[in-house]
Amino acid sequence: MPRPFPTTLDLPAGPPPEVLEQIAVAWGRARAMFDADLELRFEIDAVLGTVWAELRSADGSVAERLSATEALALACGDAAPPLALAA
Repeated sequence: MPRPFPTTLDLPAGPPPEVLEQIAVAWGRARAMFDADLELRFEIDAVLGTVWAELRSADGSVAERLSATEALALACGDAAPPLALAA
């Protein structure tokens, strides 16, 4: 009995160039935080239902506290780096 759908797909070997460019830009943002010895960590208070983020130094101390919106904007490149990264 023949299958009602094709069994092979003509897919490219990898992502399109624009996706590769976006990956490179995101890697650059992540690398800048790594080079600054900073970690972006999301924190959740399940009881209150709130989320925020903290930029932490290599020793674990909080360098800057960010709202979840600010953290996502930073991670997506839609915001200027906080003072802790600009230094």
